Amino acid sequence: MKLFRIRMPFLATALLMAGLFSIQHATAVGTPSGIVISNQATVDFTDANGNALQVLSNIVTTTVSQVAGVIVDPDNSSTGVPGDLVYYAHRVTNTGNNADTINLSAVSSQGWAVQFWADAGVIGVFDAGDVLLGDSDGDGSPDPGVLIADAFFDILVEVTVPGATVDGTVDTTTVTGTSLFDPLVTESAVNTTTIAAPTLAVVKSVAPAGNQPPATTLTYTVLMTNNGTGAATAVVVNDPIPANTTYVTGSAAGAGTTIEYSHDGGGSYDASDAAPVTHIRWTLAAALAAGGGSATVSFQVIIN
Repeated sequence: MKLFRIRMPFLATALLMAGLFSIQHATAVGTPSGIVISNQATVDFTDANGNALQVLSNIVTTTVSQVAGVIVDPDNSSTGVPGDLVYYAHRVTNTGNNADTINLSAVSSQGWAVQFWADAGVIGVFDAGDVLLGDSDGDGSPDPGVLIADAFFDILVEVTVPGATVDGTVDTTTVTGTSLFDPLVTESAVNTTTIAAPTLAVVKSVAPAGNQPPATTLTYTVLMTNNGTGAATAVVVNDPIPANTTYVTGSAAGAGTTIEYSHDGGGSYDASDAAPVTHIRWTLAAALAAGGGSATVSFQVIIN
């Protein structure tokens, strides 16, 4: 499914914190940076005449420094089929003690294309409310904008499965969040996609086998078996009538199929099997199930 893709500028932090693009807060962790911690001691004593006296020490101060922290959760796994767009939901959290921008990157082990979306619609589901994640600071990496301490932002990672991907292929797409304040602070989550694709084995046989004289009736049978882990849909079998033979009217068979015939070398098909028949086409009504689903079609010809 292909939806519109809109790029929106990121607004000021105050608007982001008001709820735009599902930024939210958890309980703040750690003392915010910039806070000054001061301490002064008091000493009380009396002199020889019993007078109460007090002396204050000097004041010492410590300023809390900024510490970066990033969490990208959770790890995910899913199945896909060739040509799929697979979406994985993540929550990106600034666990540092001051505002920070968390840059996002992704690497697919299979080299598949990856995109980031702001999960602004129904959380965890790709829908029309979601928009492509922008680059608020213009450094070339998508990000959710400035997040204050312990704010989080929901994203969707889109993984594109190429159409020719074979059954059983496994891709791991690693999504990494990196603190802009301290690029050495990173956190990653892994999305594992296993491809469930149909794999058809097609075996054709003829009876009787071996050398045969003219006027012999030959029966051709095509057996299709789906040995893959994904269903095979829209299965169509097309078989030409061999040269030096004539199709036996009414002999084409195939349970659960629609049978059509061509009389012009495969240019067009209709429901009539009146001579001359040059090609036969079977369209399966149901999918071939994964793990051994099968179907058989057959027809007869007479050797001229």
